Amino acid sequence: MIPKKSNRIYDKSGGKNIKQRNISEKSVKFLKDFTTTLIDGQWRYTLAVFAATFVVLWTFFAILWMLIAQAHGDLDFDPDTGERLNDGKTTCTHGAEDFVGFFLFSVEAQVTTGYGERYPNENCPEALFLLMIQILTSVVIEGAMIGVVYAKLTRPPRHCGDLVFTRNCVICLRDGVLYLLFRISNFAQHQEISSRVEVFLCEKSIPFEGETENHKLELLNDGKITLFLPHDVSHPITEGSPLYGYSAADLLQANFEILVTLTGSSKATGQITQTRTSYLPSEILWGYRFKNIVHYDHGLETYVIESDKFNSVTRVDTPLCSAKYLRHVNETLCSTKDSKLRKRHHKDRSQIDMPIPEISLDSVFKESEESPDEVVSQTETQSWDNFFDTPSNDNDIAF
Repeated sequence: MIPKKSNRIYDKSGGKNIKQRNISEKSVKFLKDFTTTLIDGQWRYTLAVFAATFVVLWTFFAILWMLIAQAHGDLDFDPDTGERLNDGKTTCTHGAEDFVGFFLFSVEAQVTTGYGERYPNENCPEALFLLMIQILTSVVIEGAMIGVVYAKLTRPPRHCGDLVFTRNCVICLRDGVLYLLFRISNFAQHQEISSRVEVFLCEKSIPFEGETENHKLELLNDGKITLFLPHDVSHPITEGSPLYGYSAADLLQANFEILVTLTGSSKATGQITQTRTSYLPSEILWGYRFKNIVHYDHGLETYVIESDKFNSVTRVDTPLCSAKYLRHVNETLCSTKDSKLRKRHHKDRSQIDMPIPEISLDSVFKESEESPDEVVSQTETQSWDNFFDTPSNDNDIAF
């Protein structure tokens, strides 16, 4: 059977795929924070709670009105004459004789500003006091209902909405360093301000523990972005990154999830918004980069964003090894190059610093038994004669 949901913590649309079980006093905790429960709950449950609250309130005050009428004698009749056996000349609530009549009177007193055939009498002070209690209670409940509805309408959405993430991540090479990239764009007309992205890598399987472990991924500019144009969020895969030891082949067998959270404020309302998404290892494309979707239109004299190419990628030259092995190769090449340069420098320096043998003139004089002036003159004459008499080869420069 095909599972309805994939094995991920966050859905692609931002929903949380987490369910808690066996929580002690779970119902009590919901009731203690009842306002937050109504805000986070679904609309049908919130509206059902409000409707039930009003019905219960109307019924409760209808019973109180009926008890006051019973105590005042408005519901007691003389069996012979049929007259009311009340304390005063008139009844406390005119027009209400049974429970249905008191229920309609309670509804009319709470939701309207005027009365019809049913109305309270000024000769019954307890009825006037109960009327004020009911009106104050209804004002408090209606105010709370308006606050909850407004909070639900302006709360941070659980789904992405107009803040869109790319369907995939990419890994490519930039300036000799591997980077993990994904793109965010705001397709709404209003601008998001003070936006910040946080990315965590959640490892789902740890040997001999069976627990999850979270690692925060360091982003360029500490994750602070502006969304007036599509933005590529970059994570350098350096020594401190949890992806440092992963190669393209390792991703095929990896079991982790990259959790992305974008938090910002709406420029129009000032409300904080939050969107989420996640990426599995199968959604990471190795050796690709995102295409440029922003260009300037000289005819319209404005920048144009090609939204239909938001998820488009193109292949780039990227080594399939891990960032750790790539660094090791670069360090090896650099050390080999430096070693060759040092050897070459040492060789050239040895040729330059080679000592020139000194020739003793006394030994020359002893061997030739001639005067120094005659030896020097004879040596110069032979050198010039050899220079002009020696035939030149093809590598010599012709004057």
